[in-house]
Amino acid sequence: MSLPKINTPIFELILPSTEKPIKYRPFLVKEQKILLIAMESGDEKSMMTAIKQIINNCAVDPVDVDKLPVFDLEYFFIRLRAKSIGETIDLNLRHPNNVNSKDEICEHVTKATLNLLDVEVHKSIAHEDKIVIDEETKIGIKFKYPTSEFALSIENPEELNQLDLATDAIINSIDFIFDADNVYKREDHTKQELVDFVENLSQPQYEKLSVFFETMPKLKHEVTWKCAG
Repeated sequence: MSLPKINTPIFELILPSTEKPIKYRPFLVKEQKILLIAMESGDEKSMMTAIKQIINNCAVDPVDVDKLPVFDLEYFFIRLRAKSIGETIDLNLRHPNNVNSKDEICEHVTKATLNLLDVEVHKSIAHEDKIVIDEETKIGIKFKYPTSEFALSIENPEELNQLDLATDAIINSIDFIFDADNVYKREDHTKQELVDFVENLSQPQYEKLSVFFETMPKLKHEVTWKCAG
């Protein structure tokens, strides 16, 4: 006689990037094991891989986790954690400095509770994914959001300077380049051609592109508290 099967509840979330509803189940002991092994490794890439695997396991509707924007992936995992372990977590908050002296560290700990379901993806009104970098020639770039694939593809990120990391992010996120007459698809050009295009931009043009990353949707939640120390 086979063992009885335990029914698992099904929940639904809305993907922030597409507003598409996705059904999912909570993660089980086997997924908890995947997460614990990744946490014990202390490696960011192992954690990202584990999160992708858990989401892939728990999604009832088909989801291509490799193509999800990073903020979708984070949002999905937080919802999974809330429905699998608990919707609230306890925080121990410490004011960085003593109220009377910036040189002294405040030792008072304030306890607070965070409801994970209150954590949302915030979208900036100023955000645009199509940016014109030269008004005269109408040259511009249509961006796509960075995915976990990009984060996992970076070798030894600690050895790269901030400019190299930013340039890699721009190149990885290009959907296509356009001007007044043509569209230049990313897949029709080599990575080196894209590198040369970005590295030949002026500083003001480069800064225009950085606005895409500064204003793109981000997962965040503000906790208001008062230090009693």
